[in-house]
Amino acid sequence: MGLDIYAGTYTRYYARNWKTVNQQFCEANGYEYHQIRADNSPPPPAEEVMAAVSNWEEQLVTVLKNSGVPSAESWEENNEKPYYTSKPDWDALNALLLYTASRLLAGDFPKEFPKNFDIYKHPLILEIINSERINSWSLFKGVCHWIPINDSIMFGFPLANGVNVDIAAVALLKNELLKINELGWNADRETILSWAETEGYPCDGEMNGNKIENLQVNEVYDTESLAKFAFSILWEAVEFAEKERVPIILDF
Repeated sequence: MGLDIYAGTYTRYYARNWKTVNQQFCEANGYEYHQIRADNSPPPPAEEVMAAVSNWEEQLVTVLKNSGVPSAESWEENNEKPYYTSKPDWDALNALLLYTASRLLAGDFPKEFPKNFDIYKHPLILEIINSERINSWSLFKGVCHWIPINDSIMFGFPLANGVNVDIAAVALLKNELLKINELGWNADRETILSWAETEGYPCDGEMNGNKIENLQVNEVYDTESLAKFAFSILWEAVEFAEKERVPIILDF
């Protein structure tokens, strides 16, 4: 199951009024696109989704304010606001986690990253998981939802669909990215944003019209290059979420 990142309203997300980068590519190049989800039933009408999400958002903000979070304010929910999406996939996100663990713990990470590598068997990740650090890092905690508030917090709360999850603030994710950059690369914004184009997965083939030529399946990647690729995507998602004041969601 692949991993996409989405920054936009929950209304558009639950109403499925958005397209992944793979879907956009297929439509632009005349390919059929089939998306398989755990629940492939048609989404409710957007008006119903927005009403449910707005009610959920009001409850969430009330709980946060009553818990002493002064920056908890409602954000605009509708089915028209712009959205951002990209596809780091699991290997790139996991490479970023492994790279970050190595910088935090002053350990060595493998320079090569095998496809579908299980990082949760790596000693650096195990050390993070078994330490208190996991309680302050949304990326290590496995958070998949960040909401647009300015306090760097993380908490458990049911989503609008009733699923209990850990939710964090976009501000916390931003602080984590700033810390990762400070620990390792110290790159400027322009360089960071360029990594989405210059780093990441090696090419498996070349497009020639509607044909893929020189096909070769890569089974091993460069760990730091994957980490930079995922970092760039997360950075751009945070910038978009701050500008539009919308949540960020990891979709899989």
